[in-house]
Amino acid sequence: MTTGTVLFLIFAAASTLDVVSMGLTAAFFDRKWSLGALLLRFAVSAAIVTLFVMGGLALGRMGTAWLDGTTAIWFAASLMFLLSVKTVYDGLKNAKIRRSINPTVMSGLVALSVLTGINAFIYSIGFGLLNVGLKWAACYAPLFFVALFITSVAGRRQTRLHHIYNGWILAGVALFSSILIIYNNQI
Repeated sequence: MTTGTVLFLIFAAASTLDVVSMGLTAAFFDRKWSLGALLLRFAVSAAIVTLFVMGGLALGRMGTAWLDGTTAIWFAASLMFLLSVKTVYDGLKNAKIRRSINPTVMSGLVALSVLTGINAFIYSIGFGLLNVGLKWAACYAPLFFVALFITSVAGRRQTRLHHIYNGWILAGVALFSSILIIYNNQI
């Protein structure tokens, strides 16, 4: 496995924390927990985010046709740095928006999945530029399933709604990735 692939898998795990927040909120609002509802949430969230990831990887891979290796690495590191700035901004300004969306309603679930997918899309473009293959997009599905299952089971027992926003973790992972890519390639 290359450094780019390992960093991609770390980001996939970090972006799964968005699903933890979604699962806890859904479990709090949906007192009639069922396996069918869990699987529906999993299918919708995983499909939307995986499509964003595949699109970003494909776009990044197409970009390598026009950019030489050093320039592609520089763009990938820049995108990851910009993503860290965006996620900090999300943490400061958009957390209220995320907290006000009810994930038990299909439109709310789709909206939260799209918000998660946007960050994953930006990050995936960078990894497409680093030649990470489309097959790695499939790693999101099992991570989402585990996150939804654990939070749906654990969330049934919560007595008040906890708002977890992992934008700071995503920002840290994106910043660490950009620094590591620059350091490894000594741009």
